[in-house]
Amino acid sequence: MSTKCLNELQNELRNPKLNPSSNQGKSSWYHYYAGYSPKFVKDVLKYLDLPSDAIVMDPWNGSGTTTQVAKDMGFSAIGYDINPVMVIVAKAKMFDTDDMPNLLNKLESILTTAESYGITPFAYNEPLEIWLTPNSAAIFRNLERAMQEQLIDDEYRVLYAEKSLTRISSLAAFFYTALFRTLRRFLDAFITSNPTWIKAPQTQNDKLSPSANQIYSMIEEQIFDMMKALKSPKNIDHSKSIQFQIERASSDSIPLLDQSINAVISSPPYCTRIDYAIATKPELALLGCSMDTDLKALRDHMIGTPTMLKAIPQVQSEWGPTCREFLDAVAAHQSKASKSYYLKYHLQYFDAIYRSLIEIERILAGSGYCTLVVQDSYYKEVHNDLPRIFTEMACSLGWDKLNQLDFNIKRTMAGCNQRAKKYRRHSKATESVLIFQKVN
Repeated sequence: MSTKCLNELQNELRNPKLNPSSNQGKSSWYHYYAGYSPKFVKDVLKYLDLPSDAIVMDPWNGSGTTTQVAKDMGFSAIGYDINPVMVIVAKAKMFDTDDMPNLLNKLESILTTAESYGITPFAYNEPLEIWLTPNSAAIFRNLERAMQEQLIDDEYRVLYAEKSLTRISSLAAFFYTALFRTLRRFLDAFITSNPTWIKAPQTQNDKLSPSANQIYSMIEEQIFDMMKALKSPKNIDHSKSIQFQIERASSDSIPLLDQSINAVISSPPYCTRIDYAIATKPELALLGCSMDTDLKALRDHMIGTPTMLKAIPQVQSEWGPTCREFLDAVAAHQSKASKSYYLKYHLQYFDAIYRSLIEIERILAGSGYCTLVVQDSYYKEVHNDLPRIFTEMACSLGWDKLNQLDFNIKRTMAGCNQRAKKYRRHSKATESVLIFQKVN
């Protein structure tokens, strides 16, 4: 692939930002704040002009847009995410339309099995009781238990405790995603204007108590809605064996062999203190995640987490001059906690990102491509030029920057924060598509 001028690139790559027109098909199954458009991934894959046997990977796979589109276009695809909720959603998007006729029979079997259990307490502290009364929480748990019995195996296990999710098929993931959607519909009253946060009831009386019939009716509705989005991919050579793997793993410890991937397409976590674990708290509860211990551990391991780790990394020269200048500005800022909490937060973020880029360098084949969607941000009035920082980090690894395409973003998380207006008039941001190539 030759480097193209900006005008050519603008004609070939659509805006990665999700919008109502791009939130169609399987993209409508689960709203993920940090997701990007399937059309954008399709454009990137066409632009890169990869060989038909290429393997495409996303180390921050999220809701699985990269892996879904890559598979639909005939490429083998691998996706990793540290959050098991997102692994399941991404697996659901790999569901084969050949299995569609069996969906309603499976649903009927799941509902019958769930009803046969009766109301029995969860073996652990039931995390769903944050929002639901014990009886309603038990109905949801019975559905989840029935899904395991019908679609995974007879022995019930707490899925959150599973280090590997390989035993969850795309069919099982499809039903789990429908259950996620069902729970979300009942929890609408607790969703805030911040798309990454969900409230808890103030009192026991505020907890929800939907009946079994209401919950069963809702999951049927969700299954039918998801089925409407199922379409057979076009122009796929079915004689070719297309492999895909979606698993639970961290971006700084990718379980792949050296130089085994031809292209990475991804959007790293934003540097805006978005709590991606809290954003999926209801779904994590369905998987049996303990809100006392497991959730804290997950948050601590996610890039961009607002939680603080005990060991604070030191600035590395490989992070580049722009990163060092930004960190100096944060440390020197007069606002409260700049030199303590906020400096440590940014050090954690840049350290995790750079370690992840080193891993991508390791698994990329010679002349492999890495396409990243990166958004800038601000600390108070100090500009965090993340696209430039990523570029300088990539250059320290010896990558060539082939192209950069910028898109203006009007609505950001900063727009939800009224206090940000004290430091700057606007909350706009620039989302950049960075295209790198590994040097042999």
